[in-house]
Amino acid sequence: MLRRFAVLAIAVSSAVSVAAQAPAGWSVRVDRSTSPSDPDNTPNLKFVTMGSGFHVTGGPAGVFWNPANTATGNFTAAATFTLTKPSSHTNYYGLVFGGSELAAANQNYIYFMVAQDGTYLIKHRAGEQTHDVKGYTKHASVKT
Repeated sequence: MLRRFAVLAIAVSSAVSVAAQAPAGWSVRVDRSTSPSDPDNTPNLKFVTMGSGFHVTGGPAGVFWNPANTATGNFTAAATFTLTKPSSHTNYYGLVFGGSELAAANQNYIYFMVAQDGTYLIKHRAGEQTHDVKGYTKHASVKT
């Protein structure tokens, strides 16, 4: 049976084991970058509760989820993101939804991400493979 997750996903980088650093109930999967244009040059990742939300400081791409946050049928997933310290290269952050097996090799999910340069993208991940649903697209609604 396909489990559906409304998941917070944030593109960040890390070289450390982050499972112990997640807030209670949350899980983390680090997806190390192999792209020279998106280096994993920040060795530490912090994922902490802050106010009514979360604060992430880091480095490799990661997916953060709480298995208690599930939905089926029609649902709305929404989030507000604030990039407090832009990096020297473009990073994407956003929402993961329709996910299953997020901690396994056969992970499967759709993700919607925005970037500091005013672009967004929508992709599908199945295992180690990703493909564009909607490639890098500039949009006035994405603040730079």
